[in-house]
Amino acid sequence: MNNILKIAICIVMVGLVSCTKWNYDDGGVSNGVHDCSMWEYLHTQSRDWDSTIVMIERAGLRELFEGKGEHEQITFLGLTNYSIRTYLLDMGYKQVNSMYWDECQAILSKLIITERVMVADVPRGTWDSQTGEVTGGKEYTLLDGTTAILWTTQEPYMDMNTSEVGIVRLNFKLEETNVSRALIFSSDIQTNNGVVQALGYDFNVSDIY
Repeated sequence: MNNILKIAICIVMVGLVSCTKWNYDDGGVSNGVHDCSMWEYLHTQSRDWDSTIVMIERAGLRELFEGKGEHEQITFLGLTNYSIRTYLLDMGYKQVNSMYWDECQAILSKLIITERVMVADVPRGTWDSQTGEVTGGKEYTLLDGTTAILWTTQEPYMDMNTSEVGIVRLNFKLEETNVSRALIFSSDIQTNNGVVQALGYDFNVSDIY
């Protein structure tokens, strides 16, 4: 009887700690919810974000990522270290601090949506590889005032045509840039003041700036 009671208590405790105010259920496979600001979260993953942190500082956008800026909630199409370092090599820079501040600001402002956007919020859509046109999805306002079109797609499950079973992917297209389509690599990383939708390592920063 005592063992049954202990098991019941453990189950209740797991249920209490696995959910947050954003209704995210952490199954223990990955840590997608962080009870801190986006700025603080970036500091916990230096392998992916240490160059990004320097770039944010250089652009004068730290307060925005701390949740103290004009927008209480943001979505960051997260530019990782690898993409930044590739850009530095392409441009002949030795380090992020060699970049002009307005260059950093222009790049990051194209990757910040001025509201909280989860994958579940984004409608399904399709992208025509021939014309670059997107059908469906939804437009969102970026920090620089331009727009991005976001849409979701669902992959088939085990070569079956069964709907609502396969992995859902988040895609986006940046208006007024050469980014005709990009895929989110790691989605719905939640913080108290926004969501990080992390880009893949192959994302080309030169297509923005």
